[in-house]
Amino acid sequence: MKNEIKDPRLTIVVVGRPNVGKSTLFNRLTEKRRAITSPIAGTTRDWIEGVCHWNGRAYRVIDTGGYAPGSEDVLSSVRAQVEAWLEKADAVLWVVDAAEGMTSQDQAFARLLRPRSPRVVVAVNKADDASRDGAFAEFARLGFPRLVTVSASHGRRVNVLLEAIETLIGGDTPRDDAALSNEVSVSLVGRPNVGKSSLVNRLLGEDRMIVSPVPGTTRDTVDTRFAWRDRPFRVVDTAGLRAKKSKADNLENLTRMMTERALDRADVALLLVDAGDGLTEGDVAVGRLIHEKRRACVVGVNKWDVVTDHAPTAAYYRERAPEGMPFLAHSPIVFLSAKTGHHVDDLLDKLIATRDEYHKRFDDEELTAFFWKTVQERPYSHGGKKLVFHGARQVAVAPPTIVLRTSLAPEDIHFSYERRLDKMFRAQYGMAGVPLHFKFKRGRA
Repeated sequence: MKNEIKDPRLTIVVVGRPNVGKSTLFNRLTEKRRAITSPIAGTTRDWIEGVCHWNGRAYRVIDTGGYAPGSEDVLSSVRAQVEAWLEKADAVLWVVDAAEGMTSQDQAFARLLRPRSPRVVVAVNKADDASRDGAFAEFARLGFPRLVTVSASHGRRVNVLLEAIETLIGGDTPRDDAALSNEVSVSLVGRPNVGKSSLVNRLLGEDRMIVSPVPGTTRDTVDTRFAWRDRPFRVVDTAGLRAKKSKADNLENLTRMMTERALDRADVALLLVDAGDGLTEGDVAVGRLIHEKRRACVVGVNKWDVVTDHAPTAAYYRERAPEGMPFLAHSPIVFLSAKTGHHVDDLLDKLIATRDEYHKRFDDEELTAFFWKTVQERPYSHGGKKLVFHGARQVAVAPPTIVLRTSLAPEDIHFSYERRLDKMFRAQYGMAGVPLHFKFKRGRA
């Protein structure tokens, strides 16, 4: 049974209509470039989460999509998410645009927020200098007692805004980070429209993510936390990556950069592919990125519920994956359906096992004995000089990194011999889905 982990920190929810600077303010508060900012209205669609540190306290900050009228499914989903977060918020940070002034959408949104007025702080954004502070009076007519003019892009008066929020919600409950030391951190990656957001919703049992048949609905990276079998998970859903970078689409390039950062923050990459499409060039491109980042990997073949010939299709993926993505040849493959929940529990088991192997530590004496035996059974020489093995020591985890001391210089050891050692090591220890890093050094330890 999966359940969402309740974060003990007090929660600030950032709301407002599209393109008023919510994501810029979120990035300023969290001091990280987590949210994608763009002049295109509606860039943020899903909600994303960060932490704001102020006066020795930590606050949970939620950036929501732009609240706007419209009948489109995506807009309706955004409004539903915003309204759900308003119910959970300890403080509501309503962002309006000083440069544009009050609009009919602002007036309509004020009616939604008025019953929650004691928890609302209005940030009159884009007041880049004192000449725009006059917008304060215009928005003050809406009747909310706490208003602050700010410039998220320049950082102007953000400290005043934080003081207003602190006064509103008071102290903070310390968070027990030790409880998350065993966290399974997963970056959910893949091409557009392979079902990544649907899988997150299945894991939580709720409409956490906006799901749409339009490819590219998810643009930001979005963190989701839940627990399964008493194990904490953090899953980062990313925007869909295409096979090649686009020189013309700056938003897509920024999305790719955010996905790369999401991989940097995770232990395990869950590469989701579409069962009906086969292994595509786009899948291989994403797999190559996982390999470059040295992340552990589990391959999820999604939409298994629409496959009619299970046996030949499964055989195709098991044979084609090592051939098409040899760098991920050892990754576990799970055939699943985010729609029906088929094999989702098996997927979580694989993610836990892969994460734990990624952090595995080996006894140095055991490593030395294993490699000594392997080298004796598979001798190696270069330029007439035989490799003499002296010892092994693990120097890092995530990924496991092992230094091998030998009589030869690193450049004298051919990559094919490294592959042989990798194969022998996996035959002995498993390490499914985990990249191994062998570093050769000449001389004795």
